[in-house]
Amino acid sequence: MKTRFGLVAAALLAAVSFAGAAETAVRPSVEVVFVIDTTSSMSGLIEGAKQRIWAIANEISKGRPAPRVKMGLVAFKDKGDSYVTKVFDLSENLDNTYKDLMTLSAEGGGDGPEHVIAALDDAATKISWSSDPKTFKVVYLVGDAPPHQDYTEAPTLAAVMQKAVRRGLIVNSVQCGADGQTTVAFSQIARLGEGRLLPVPQDGGMIAVATPFDDRMASLSAKLEGTGLAFGRGKAAAGAAGLLAASVRGMASAPAAAERAEYKARKGFDAESDLASAVAENRVSLKDVKADELPDALREIPAEKREARLSEITAERKKLKNEMDVLVAQRASWLKKQSGAKRADSFDTRLVDALKVQAAKKGIVY
Repeated sequence: MKTRFGLVAAALLAAVSFAGAAETAVRPSVEVVFVIDTTSSMSGLIEGAKQRIWAIANEISKGRPAPRVKMGLVAFKDKGDSYVTKVFDLSENLDNTYKDLMTLSAEGGGDGPEHVIAALDDAATKISWSSDPKTFKVVYLVGDAPPHQDYTEAPTLAAVMQKAVRRGLIVNSVQCGADGQTTVAFSQIARLGEGRLLPVPQDGGMIAVATPFDDRMASLSAKLEGTGLAFGRGKAAAGAAGLLAASVRGMASAPAAAERAEYKARKGFDAESDLASAVAENRVSLKDVKADELPDALREIPAEKREARLSEITAERKKLKNEMDVLVAQRASWLKKQSGAKRADSFDTRLVDALKVQAAKKGIVY
């Protein structure tokens, strides 16, 4: 018979997985790759994306069933610039994507067409897309110049788009500004990619608004992430992820840090690497985990006290998550009251609106 303490501990552990064990079993996946022109004229869009990438991730993660989200990047310029393309593969840890995005700066270009075709080809062939046909896989080409179609060594645009479609990708074209030649080319790309043409202002039109809740949310996020209980083979990766998280929290603006905090709290801890979540989902039993595979917070204490300590950490995690939920709601309400806090033609709004419609084909409802 379970003691009263045992029943309380079981109840706390049952609540530790933010997404919930039942939902985890049926969660769909969303894979998003941004193919971004990084020449000088794109400076406004790139800086705006650095501010709003977490807001975009939050909107994507609100689907039902709640999807697992991966993001990647392909940056491109043209021949003669500092590079033609840079590929940053998909990652479920969006701290990686944010770090990669922060390395991008707008420079070069100024001579009309860019090497759009090389970038789209890399997106189709060099990204580790899922082979699962149920995964929603989408590319957003973001630029303000048409592709070079006079490079004889490059594949044709039609051939590249055929590769993309065969891999199950939807390709949307996000046109910054109103250049006529770009409109024609980007419309063709969207049509061939079974996507949409999404016109946005030259600078992307994104607005990042600081709120009275941002600093507290960022601080709370650090504490919540600190309750992670990496175990087994996940311990080494968790250490590296923790260092990356600290670095990202340090480089993010206040609005971006708050959006990141919301995303991380919603995503929760993966049961594959977090002991509390794994126990809650009945993936492992605490008593069966070898001492050298236990999280540091449990390994150094006597075996008979580990269950109690696990329950304490779980209770603290739940308390922090509840406080974060309140702040998220207060922040959303505050932003809703601010005039000009959102533009219908902004990059983030256009992207999310298109994704919500297109993802429905994979059974993800918004």
